Amino acid sequence: MTELDKFFNDKKSGFSIGFAHHNFGAFYSTYTCILSFVLEALYIKFNGEINTFVIIVIFAIPTGICYIPAYKAVFSNDKYLQYFKQFEKEDEHWHKIWKRRTIAFILGAIASIIFGVYLCFTILDVKVQFPWM
Repeated sequence: MTELDKFFNDKKSGFSIGFAHHNFGAFYSTYTCILSFVLEALYIKFNGEINTFVIIVIFAIPTGICYIPAYKAVFSNDKYLQYFKQFEKEDEHWHKIWKRRTIAFILGAIASIIFGVYLCFTILDVKVQFPWM
């Protein structure tokens, strides 16, 4: 049982920390979608064409610029282990506050994607008709 527990809960290389690392990157990266979608829409509007390479670059540059400092602040040199120590010290009320902040962080990431797509369609002046409307 200890090997299975270590596989899931090891603080340096366990499945849970890998999953948290992946989710942090995924949700943090989506905050740049607003800027990326606006830049993409402006590129399409002024050039009149969709170039796959340029669109990938438009998404990659803002994401890389914003993600790298956040990644270094949390994951370089195992800095996240310090956060584990702080979480272990704090009481239940403090944990509830951080759970709410985490939920707000995730909902903000989802909202940024939706708002970015909305801005993209607005800039391109595309009317979207949903089947249920």
